[in-house]
Order: sequence, then structure tokens, then C-alpha cells
Amino acid sequence: MPNAQSNSPVAQEIFQLGPPVETVSAYLLVCGLAADPAPVPHSRLLEVWNGAPAALDAAMAELARRAIVVVEDGGAESAYRLQPPARWRPPEPAG
Repeated sequence: MPNAQSNSPVAQEIFQLGPPVETVSAYLLVCGLAADPAPVPHSRLLEVWNGAPAALDAAMAELARRAIVVVEDGGAESAYRLQPPARWRPPEPAG
């Protein structure tokens, strides 16, 4: 899903949402691995994630909650498909 200004799948809107650093890192990782239309398996993300597996799980849950990725059940493991920014949910208000 390239943005209009480049061939990169990274949507600059991710930075405007203000998610935690780990969530942005996970998003960038999915973008880097999502070169084709196939979803990115969780095991592939773990291969290159340099933090704790629980941190990746939390970041991916946040991306799914905001509809930045869609979780696809691949049977043995989940996989993630990027969604265009028009489908993203805004952060919930604090309080």
C-alpha cells in the first residue's frame, strides 16, 4: 500500500496517531516485510523483532485494535495484513 509520495508502504499517518514506540516499531517492521499482498506471519515478525516477544504481542494487539492491521488466522499462527490509513481507527480519548 504505497503512499502517494513514494513507493514505501509506510503511511506517515502512523506518526500523527502518537502510539507507543514499540507499536510504531512493529508497524514499520510489518511494512518492511509486507512487500507482497500476502499477510506477514507472526513467526516472521519474531525472527527480526529485537525486543521481548510479549512487547511484540502487545504492539500487534494495539495495531489490530486501531485497525492498522487485520489479524488473519492462519491455523497454526496468526498473520497480519496492513490496512490503508482511511480504515484506521483514531486513538481512544484518555480519561
